[in-house]
Amino acid sequence: MKLHLLLSSLLFSATIYASDWPEIEFPDTAKVEVVADSMRYHGYPMKTWVMNDKQSQMMTANFFKKQWQADSERFDAKMFNGDYVINSLQGPYLLTARISKSYDGVVTYVGITKNIDESELIEANQVQFPKPNGARVISDIQSQDLFKQGRTLVLSSPQSLSASYHYYRRYYQRRGWLENSAILDTQAGKAALQMSQGTNIIDLSFNKKQSKTYIVANQVMEGL
Repeated sequence: MKLHLLLSSLLFSATIYASDWPEIEFPDTAKVEVVADSMRYHGYPMKTWVMNDKQSQMMTANFFKKQWQADSERFDAKMFNGDYVINSLQGPYLLTARISKSYDGVVTYVGITKNIDESELIEANQVQFPKPNGARVISDIQSQDLFKQGRTLVLSSPQSLSASYHYYRRYYQRRGWLENSAILDTQAGKAALQMSQGTNIIDLSFNKKQSKTYIVANQVMEGL
């Protein structure tokens, strides 16, 4: 499957996953936080962590190389825009570490993406997000915990700022959603909209850049 599409996803961040996922070891000196342990990126199951450590970039890279390389079907490690990026394919999982220098050490984004068959991928993506004519989904991240589901999308639209804004405003109003707040500033090239239906809330922000309107949608749904 197209796992190469996922290699950049760790810069941004739903099912209950099986216990056979690879275990990730972190340096004893590191502070590690779970970003998401039950999420999907374009339908693919994924887990992510962020790690802060005072070790150097190369020492951190060597730590993950030593941990992953021997078990890899494919392995890649190289510099990319100042970050050290490691990819380890351990089918059906892709393990990725992106190591960035910080003022007192490194910040490392670590993720595991699971490859799934076409039928499961189609099922995971069956809930389509509304989009203006000609719009393209750049990123689609879904997450779930015991109390709520979340979804964050980034889209680009060839429609104008005003047309994109009014598309979503009308779309949700026609389905009985209430408008909590709305700002449209065509001179600044920005807009924002929040709609709600019961405990379900969606926040949309719009930003005009050159000939495209970029839309970020953040939806939170209470319950499972």
